[in-house]
Amino acid sequence: MKYPVKYPVNNANPCPREDELLDALGAGFIGDELESHIATCASCHELRLVAGALLDERVQAVTEAALPSSGTMLWRMQMRRREEAQAAARRSLLVGQAVTLAAALVLVFTLLGGTLAGEALNVIASIELSTPLLLAVAAWLLAAPIAGWVLIRLDD
Repeated sequence: MKYPVKYPVNNANPCPREDELLDALGAGFIGDELESHIATCASCHELRLVAGALLDERVQAVTEAALPSSGTMLWRMQMRRREEAQAAARRSLLVGQAVTLAAALVLVFTLLGGTLAGEALNVIASIELSTPLLLAVAAWLLAAPIAGWVLIRLDD
């Protein structure tokens, strides 16, 4: 609906009935009282033009939206279900591996605790490492897990 009169808009003082107008536009029905208010209020008039155009565009977009076929939707649901099952299995395996590692470490330290710690300190103290050797060991310790991760990802 076009109005022949140009209304000056003052954004500094919004109308207290703007929320009511937005609700009415969303419902698709504007009563006579609100219609007469819009005719006299510049802020509500502009809001009706802008929000009405946006709501009309939304309705048009919803009616023109292309829905995928039922076969495509079924395939997507099956793929999603499969991926969720794989993710759940990975989480379960990760938890199982963590528990197994913790139990193995507790067992080793329980059985060999004091002896193992003392021997490890003696071995570490007896090793004389040069800087290039240390760098090579550090690089290997960094590269090995990354290479393993890459190989696992390539299998997927």
